[in-house]
Amino acid sequence: MNSYYEAFIKRLSQYRIQLNLTQEKASQALGITQSQLSKQELGRTIVPYKVLVRYSDMGWDIDYLFTGIRSERKASALAERIDRAEAGNRLPLLKLAVWALETGIARKCSEISMETKCEIDILRARAESETNQTTLYEIRKIAGMPQLAMAEKLGVNIKKYRALEREETHPDAELLTEIYVMTGCKPSLFLTSGDTTSMIIDDLWSLLPAEQQKQIMAIMDQAEEFLGA
Repeated sequence: MNSYYEAFIKRLSQYRIQLNLTQEKASQALGITQSQLSKQELGRTIVPYKVLVRYSDMGWDIDYLFTGIRSERKASALAERIDRAEAGNRLPLLKLAVWALETGIARKCSEISMETKCEIDILRARAESETNQTTLYEIRKIAGMPQLAMAEKLGVNIKKYRALEREETHPDAELLTEIYVMTGCKPSLFLTSGDTTSMIIDDLWSLLPAEQQKQIMAIMDQAEEFLGA
């Protein structure tokens, strides 16, 4: 068990206590036995993917559990604007959004966190291509690593890695800590079956002050008017 996973399970039990949930009540909500939950909180068994998804569905701050950094993801005007754009305009608007977000964050932050850098890189890759790829594939490509090297870094065999990248199987909590430490990719991005582009935009948007947000939306208005002309 790595030290990051030990920190994860410590925060996991503390988080439950802060919510005034007994193991009995939490285990019922998770669909597992109290014994299973106890073993997971003690580190005797690894928290499986399906339980992580249930924590997420219950509204628990998954990224905080893994990283120790509190997060509160809220729907952003920018993500909504791109979501409702006409199909032919979505990619150019996404490219513009990436530039605006990255520029705004660089101006505001003297040092960009690895989590933010990872999300910017993922968003940029998606803006460059209309092909849909898994998050694990995207971060491997961003890192410039072949599958075998990525598998070795994560401590899994190549067969399992390929299944993970194709999302034929999913990472448990311990493997998610390895992925996070290696890439800075937020674990919450692996716990949804939907498009995570809006989630990433929402995260990056929250880093900007209201005045910068207003300026970006004005730029998006002009771009949409131009594209629709």
